[in-house]
Amino acid sequence: MSYSVERNAQVIVSLLKQHRIRYVVASPGTTNIPLVVTFQRDPYFKVFSCVDERSAAYVACGLAATGGEPVVLSCTGATASRDYMPGLTEAYYRKLPVIALTSFNGNRKIGQLVPQNLDRTVIPNDIALKSVQIPVVRDNTDAVYCTRLVNDALLECFRRGGGPVHLNIETSYTPEFVEGKLPVYRKINRYGYEDQFPKLNQKAKIVVFIGAHQPFKDQETAALERFVHRYNAIVFVDHTSNYSGDGAFLSTLATDNTRSSDEALKPDLIIMVGEISGDYPTANYLDSTNAVSWRVSRDGEIRDRFNTLTAVFECSEQFFFDRYADAMDDDSTDSYYRAWSARDLELRARIPELPFSGRWIAQTASSKVPVKSIMHFAILNALRSWNYFSYDKSVRGFCNTGGFGIDGPMSTLFGSALAEPSTVNYLITGDLAFFYDMNILGNRDLMKNIRILLVNNGLGDEMHMSYSIGSQLHDDEFKYVCADGHFRSHLDGMSAAGSWATAMGVSYSRAENKQQFMEQIDKFMDPNNEGPILLECVTTPDADVQAGTMLTQLDPNINREKKLKKAIKNIVPNSIIQKTKKMLSK
Repeated sequence: MSYSVERNAQVIVSLLKQHRIRYVVASPGTTNIPLVVTFQRDPYFKVFSCVDERSAAYVACGLAATGGEPVVLSCTGATASRDYMPGLTEAYYRKLPVIALTSFNGNRKIGQLVPQNLDRTVIPNDIALKSVQIPVVRDNTDAVYCTRLVNDALLECFRRGGGPVHLNIETSYTPEFVEGKLPVYRKINRYGYEDQFPKLNQKAKIVVFIGAHQPFKDQETAALERFVHRYNAIVFVDHTSNYSGDGAFLSTLATDNTRSSDEALKPDLIIMVGEISGDYPTANYLDSTNAVSWRVSRDGEIRDRFNTLTAVFECSEQFFFDRYADAMDDDSTDSYYRAWSARDLELRARIPELPFSGRWIAQTASSKVPVKSIMHFAILNALRSWNYFSYDKSVRGFCNTGGFGIDGPMSTLFGSALAEPSTVNYLITGDLAFFYDMNILGNRDLMKNIRILLVNNGLGDEMHMSYSIGSQLHDDEFKYVCADGHFRSHLDGMSAAGSWATAMGVSYSRAENKQQFMEQIDKFMDPNNEGPILLECVTTPDADVQAGTMLTQLDPNINREKKLKKAIKNIVPNSIIQKTKKMLSK
């Protein structure tokens, strides 16, 4: 057989075949030539021709209703797609699996007086369950994106009773077809409560990666613990995962200092649970392993965090873990967990004396967090610093990782304190996030169970760190990229933060070095002291950068590799490096 050289067409045809969709009703045109000719030359597909697109959509309804199988529609640009609407409306209200493929020459030309270029970026609510825009594929990154979109649309066609979906497909008008076997693109499957789940290899190295998550209920913890024991699994967590059962492993430090080439630690399967994680080091490590990933969530949505997703389980986590645990009679070993734990202990033994910084504060204060309290973190470096160090398992942790913006950490703290007046709520924040949300301290209902630990180095720490491109900037550029110099004013010897907090009736104290911090921290952490309390810790950008770098360079072998790569990058032009990579990949 022969197939189009346009890769988005290849993705669509490959995934239609893998999802067992074979009926095609094609209408004449030019923009859909790559698809229609590929369908026509592949004996897998049963292709019918229909000149009138309005009739074609109703033909698809009849085929789908009587044949009991999904049906593909293919048309060109202009008003051809508009003529699908009556038939797609019929399919929508009858829940018929009709897949409308509308080809066109790109959204960039909409409204630019280009013939046959209509706006299909917005469609009526009741002609498709899902509508996706499929771009021209120019590289592997585009191919991954295209693969996810097509899988997502095709899966929706069968979901919750099914119905029509729409794929708006950009073409580059390439009239070339090549002989051979059609490339196979990654298929994503969706499983529900009544489906048969795929088998799991008990010898596979499995990581359960939990993002931001509500505290686990006892029965949920028990189900995950049984799974961990049956499959020799490990559970990568951070402070927002809120899981502390068997297999829980605070993974930031270890993953930040481990290469994906380490086969003993590298996972075979990643099972994603929860929502967005603020644990960048762990996510980056898992991303580098190219391990197959699954997602477990009641919402059943396609969330392809590592571009390796092959299965989505639309069910509760408890059901998923219980079902797999029940499939095994005996527990496995805990060798995988022990291997990662040994790596973590090895690295922690190498942690040097950190300078007075956000990370030193986290290292020192984490052991002092009272049991059954609640910890809140501003995004990025506040959370990142504390994710290196553990505290008591009874403590709950939260961070605004949903929108992942700088705004709202103190207001979220305030809301939590309102919900549980008898529980002490702590917030770790930087100066920009503090002043961004400072107005909440003026609320007349400010609770006594609030504690705020402000790490103030006078700029946006995240953009200044060694792992950020901002680290390459000059000092005068920090004023705009990192907001250097804001909020540093003093009134009567007190900082702006202290002045505002004191004016609002908040107890205030300040630490500018380790000794002053140690004199203040016990009082700050003591749940019996009446709040609200603000402890401002004044650090320097250089100390914060130094501490961050020290924690990512605990392995001397990896450290040498990083230095060598940096030296090569400084000497060899980037264009040469990219050309060399391209040559080696062939």
